[in-house]
Amino acid sequence: MSPASSPPRPCRIALALTLLLPACAQTTHDHAGAPGSTHAASPAPTITGSEWRCSRLGNVTPPADCMPTFMLSADGKASGFAGVNRWFGTCTANGASLAFGPLVATRMAGPPAKMELEQEYLRVMATVTQWTIADGKLRLSDGTSVVAEFEPMPPAAPD
Repeated sequence: MSPASSPPRPCRIALALTLLLPACAQTTHDHAGAPGSTHAASPAPTITGSEWRCSRLGNVTPPADCMPTFMLSADGKASGFAGVNRWFGTCTANGASLAFGPLVATRMAGPPAKMELEQEYLRVMATVTQWTIADGKLRLSDGTSVVAEFEPMPPAAPD
């Protein structure tokens, strides 16, 4: 066996364990799969591919009838609902860093309170530089403090 062909057997085993054990150790904060539960454990939400609804914007809880949403696709496209209008743009996630490109929204008018919430939401999203997911909640930060907090959207009801 030449040194370049393959690592010795103990090294291959250690390498395989290093790659496989983190996947086995994934934990979620969802207790649906706990012993005695009849529900399967749902996967932990991730920043990409999950739709999130804003549960806190600064120190304000948005009203249920105009709660902003956020979704980031794996290709860096961001979109959602801002309170009155739909919005979209680009977003780059790199580790815990997050940066939105210019965000644009449709131009429908709405009640003044909802329009103010929408403008604040879009302003806050432009300040985001970091993200974390803890206790099932997505927290967006401007590098100093959490500026918005999101919860995963519940699954859509089947047709």
